Amino acid sequence: MLIFMKPKYIAVEGGEGSGKSTLLTALKEEFGDSIIITREPGGSPYGEVIRDSILKNPLAKQASSETLMCGMFMARFDSIKNTVCPALERGKHVITDRSDASSYAYQVIASGRRQQLEPAFWNLRKLMKVVPDLYIFLDVDPVEGLRRRGSTTESNHIDELPLEFHRKVREGFLQFLPQTNRHIIIDANRSLKEVKCDFLDVIRKEISGF
Repeated sequence: MLIFMKPKYIAVEGGEGSGKSTLLTALKEEFGDSIIITREPGGSPYGEVIRDSILKNPLAKQASSETLMCGMFMARFDSIKNTVCPALERGKHVITDRSDASSYAYQVIASGRRQQLEPAFWNLRKLMKVVPDLYIFLDVDPVEGLRRRGSTTESNHIDELPLEFHRKVREGFLQFLPQTNRHIIIDANRSLKEVKCDFLDVIRKEISGF
């Protein structure tokens, strides 16, 4: 029997095809109602409206990096206020599929506009009521990630961006993580079985204290 410690807020990050969705499904199957799984953008009623606007609306392809980054933070602020903080206050562990790390990787670094957007990113981040206690980065080679992504039925306009963009996304994550309090990198190029074993082991240790 697990002895749960202070509720944790954990972000699961990775590029396209890193296996986040599959691993989070396995996580929910093991821990059930003892954890809350949310996502970014989204995670709250209004956050989901913003998510659809960013990922599903064809007009989003024309949006600037500034627009996308601010939209992501709008959804993030709402999700933190209405989903994350209430869950933590109830003693629930919260696991989020993407977080501010993705905004840094996709909008700040991969956009090629770091000089203009990085100051705004850190200023917006200061407004977050809570930040993840731990970032878990599923590190997959972009070529492999896009190959996996191409075999699924889920897709959005980000999948259509060139390989070089996705390589910059990976670089963005690797630049962001050392600036956080804690992070763990898992080699996601391996088999799902191996990655799942390592991922669940990290979560077990993190939320049980052992």
